[in-house]
Amino acid sequence: MKTGIKVLIVDDHPLLRQGLKTLLELEGEIEVVGLASNGPEGLRLAQQLKPNVVLLDINMPGMNGIEVAKEMRERQPGAAILVLTIHDDETYVKEMIRSGAKGYLLKDAEPREVVAAIRKVAAGESVYPTDLMERVMEHYHALEVKFGKLQSAAAISDLALTTRELEILRFIVEGMSNKEIAAALYISEKTVKNHITSLLRKLNVEDRTQAAVFAVSQGLFTQE
Repeated sequence: MKTGIKVLIVDDHPLLRQGLKTLLELEGEIEVVGLASNGPEGLRLAQQLKPNVVLLDINMPGMNGIEVAKEMRERQPGAAILVLTIHDDETYVKEMIRSGAKGYLLKDAEPREVVAAIRKVAAGESVYPTDLMERVMEHYHALEVKFGKLQSAAAISDLALTTRELEILRFIVEGMSNKEIAAALYISEKTVKNHITSLLRKLNVEDRTQAAVFAVSQGLFTQE
């Protein structure tokens, strides 16, 4: 029997909650197991219902989405958090990455984009809009200009990254897919995946997005 994706929706707008529920339940493998109107209710339902994906708003009274994400990551690490918000702001993206969110979408996204994002985060992938991630990277580059570059060589030594892992990390920062990295290095995609698994473990991050943000924030690939 095919296992479905259990989704919990946490948003303080009742019309949006119900609209999302109706939309998602048109998809055969997606089941909306709960609706929450605020953060504490979302945390309680997540613990009770064990969803695969939590669709989470940022602006909510009392306890905002950033606080909910941090708490939920500790209580329900198996639930992938997908932010659905009006905020087209790299500050919120950075905060949600730190809080452990697997994806970030704007509320004007097409229904098919929301459905596709749910499937991706449920499968362990990350979903962050390219333009927002570019602005996150630009922010870190601006900090380097203002405060000076970090000691990249020392940072690399401390991380014990291999030459190959550094090559792959650079390609990840540049936004290349596993297939593109494999072609550039003349190795198989499976080998790329193995290197990335090792890389994520050494960086103590969960996915490619967090690895890229870490690399730029630490000044590993700044140009002279």
